Order: sequence, then structure tokens, then C-alpha cells
Amino acid sequence: MIKLSQATKTMQFNREESSSMRNLFTALKQDTHASHTMLENTYPFSIYHDDNLFSVKTYQAVLFVMRNFHETAARAVHHAKQNNTQLEGIASMINSDAILTAISEDTHALHSMSNTSNTQEENAHTEKSQLTDTGAFYKDTHPTFHNTLLSQCDIKQNIKQDTHAKKPLDCNFKSPTSQAIAAAYVWLGSSMGANIIARRLAAKQKEIPTNYYQAMASCAKRWVSFKQDVDALLPILVLENSEVITNIIDDANAWFEYLIALGNRVQLPKALQEAN
Repeated sequence: MIKLSQATKTMQFNREESSSMRNLFTALKQDTHASHTMLENTYPFSIYHDDNLFSVKTYQAVLFVMRNFHETAARAVHHAKQNNTQLEGIASMINSDAILTAISEDTHALHSMSNTSNTQEENAHTEKSQLTDTGAFYKDTHPTFHNTLLSQCDIKQNIKQDTHAKKPLDCNFKSPTSQAIAAAYVWLGSSMGANIIARRLAAKQKEIPTNYYQAMASCAKRWVSFKQDVDALLPILVLENSEVITNIIDDANAWFEYLIALGNRVQLPKALQEAN
């Protein structure tokens, strides 16, 4: 029996692992498809699939959910990078500081819109009351919610009052490394349609801030580089842990489950839902 030389064995191993790497992103797409579809149909993300569901309040809820995701994912990636310097390149691609800054800018802009909207409503009620026969101020006991926005405190209170599952938003990730790669996959993957969403929002309501989606569109440019970096890193990771590919896929699904859980917990009060 002819023994394979070490070089031949290495080449064979590299070919086998190269095949596995090419299949990783295919497997990620296939094996997270159900979770991705469920997320798209979960409040508040469902507004992007049904224009009738869109409201400024729901858009604010989207930003609230995404802030939580980006903060949590960024911490996970940073933690993994500290333990594995080979992840530094991937960690830089998510551009977490710029993304979180953009969300803060949009949230601040929405808060300013809320203050302006509330002032206009108060002025309108005052003018209406001054036109009554008695001249007395009319106190509206059934205020309209159509133009109001939920504050961050309101949303957090809604989460606390949620009567649905009280399970903590803890996901069982396989390892810091697979968790970080999966986080970057979900993060950068979600950026692919950012430009389209930004244009749709701008066309719908000119005053809607879209800094977040514009920042995410910049992340989308790094998608190819991200896949290349993971491909280059994967042989080393496989040597350290033969289950790493499966772990990355499982952790990607865990991140989708995390987003779905956040969406389920950020629910508008019934009165606001009926007013949309």
C-alpha cells in the first residue's frame, strides 16, 4: 500500500475543508431560512412586508429592538476577539460604533418629532376649545394616538407588562467564537437590504430618519470580505473543534431567536394598535 506523503495529506485535507467552507454559507442560508422567515413576519419587522402596518411608532420599536441586538452582538464579538485575536478582522467589519451612533441619532430625531407632534396636538385642542360656545377649555378624554410616539420608557414598560412568555432573553450559544461569527453573519446579512429599506422609508415619509439603515448599507459592502475572512479562518477553527461549522449554524439560529423574542416583547398597547 502506498503511503501518502505529508504534503499530499495536507493538500487533501485542505481540499476537504475548502469544500466544507464553501458549504458553510450555503448551509447557513438553508438552515436559518425558517428562523429568518419567522423574524420577517414578527412584529415590528412585519411593517416591511405590509405597508398598511407601517407607523412611526412601529418604526421606533424596530430601532429599539435593533439597538438591543447590536449592543448584545457587539459585546459578544468583542469578548470573542479578546480570547481569539484571529477574529479582529471580522470584529472590525460590523462597525458597531457607527451603527449604534446612527441608531441614537434616529432615536433622538424621533423623540424631537414626538415633542413637536405633541405640541401641535395641544395647540389644536386649545384652538378647538376656544371655539366652543361657552369659551371653556375642552378636555379630551379620548386622545388620538395616531401621531404620538412611544418613548424608550414606554417601550420598556410595555416589555415589563407583557403577559406573554417571561423567559429571559438568554440564548444557549455553543462557544464564544461560533457565537461571534454567527452574530457577524446575522449583522452583515441584515445589512444587505438596508439601502432598499432606507429608500422606501424616505419615499413614505420624508421626515423619517434613516441614519441607521444608511450606516448598515455601508456594512453591506463588507459582506464579501467577511465570507473570505471566515473561509480563511475556518480550517484552523475546524482543527480546534470539529463541530465548529454546526455550532456556527446553531448560534446563527439562536441570534434569530433572540431577535424574535425581542420583537415579541416589544408590543404596542392595545389602544395604540387600534389607532394605527
